[in-house]
Amino acid sequence: MTDAFADRSLPDHRRAFEKIWWQNPERQNATSSSWWFFLLFPEGEEGYGPRQLMFSVAACVGDQSRVNDLPPGGMDADRSVTDGVDRFDATTVGWAGDEDVVHDHVVRQPAEAVLSREDQRLDAWAEGEDGTRRGSELTALSDDDSLGLRAHVVGDDAEAEFEAWGALDSKMTSPHTSLDVDTPLGGAEVVAWRQMEFEGEFDLPDGPETLSGSCYFQRVCFDVPLMPWKWIWAIFPDGTSFSVLVPFVGPHLFRRGYGFSSSNTLERLTIPLRQTGFWNWGSGEGQVEFDRITVEPLLGTGEHPDFDVRVENEAGDYVRFVAQTYGHARNWLDRPRLGGRVTSHWSYNEFMFRMAGLTGTVGGTPIDAESMGTGFGTLEYSTGLGL
Repeated sequence: MTDAFADRSLPDHRRAFEKIWWQNPERQNATSSSWWFFLLFPEGEEGYGPRQLMFSVAACVGDQSRVNDLPPGGMDADRSVTDGVDRFDATTVGWAGDEDVVHDHVVRQPAEAVLSREDQRLDAWAEGEDGTRRGSELTALSDDDSLGLRAHVVGDDAEAEFEAWGALDSKMTSPHTSLDVDTPLGGAEVVAWRQMEFEGEFDLPDGPETLSGSCYFQRVCFDVPLMPWKWIWAIFPDGTSFSVLVPFVGPHLFRRGYGFSSSNTLERLTIPLRQTGFWNWGSGEGQVEFDRITVEPLLGTGEHPDFDVRVENEAGDYVRFVAQTYGHARNWLDRPRLGGRVTSHWSYNEFMFRMAGLTGTVGGTPIDAESMGTGFGTLEYSTGLGL
């Protein structure tokens, strides 16, 4: 087991927090992309689910790049940034779903974004002819002993205004740099804030309401082509969390749109490039890490595939379950290349799921659905190549 950040000082937290308001323009190149996103799990009768919401601000280099087939825009990798103020084209997207229905693209608004390092603020608003605003803003909440985020998102079919904050007493509840790679050929930097609490007012297609629960936030900067990956974030009623990341290559690099191979065998024809995973106890008992991971789609289980998830490590810890999907949302990126003669395509699929058949042993403690309660999560299964 491992634990970290228990004695980290507030200045240490602030150094990671300040990276949220900067996307490393000095690193960016022709393949760069950035996004800031929230995954919200409102608290319900079964724990943190089955309702889920996602809001994101996404940007990519290229003057003719398209997100979700919206009008082309993009960032100039050689743009000037004055006094810590970065201006670039971005798109706000979002979805909201539960076991009955998924409202995909409740927000899909392109706008000029303004990222202020000093003000710790990201604005991406567009004003219509009638004076109405669509888009989003993200601002810092900060005082002498706490850090948090405030978000406001407005789309044609939804509005959300909420605050999220972390306890700053562990790696899960604190902002931290979870990935930082910088090479002459490109790199990536990710600031993760995995377990925050949120509360706010939401006016969704089903009507207005106040929601609160668990929040996952990331600021992601990639300066390499986007490739396929499988990523899971799941949370149990007591706050225990489970996550895996498996970037991979295979024929999925050439997939366009949303679809699957003709058989499980072909769909699973992948080569993992990196495998990481962890189980983090909500009781504060620490974290167990895994380095042998499979996340395999199960075709023919319904409108969307389920996924067989298995992780283990050399110490004998293991977790197994089926991610039974009950909703799907999709965003995608198209970039013209070679003067528009070809277009690269990257598809970002998110599946809402509940765990079924949970079994395992973590740190010597047996786990199952009876002991843990219902686990809900989001599973990303991206395909294509965002070159």
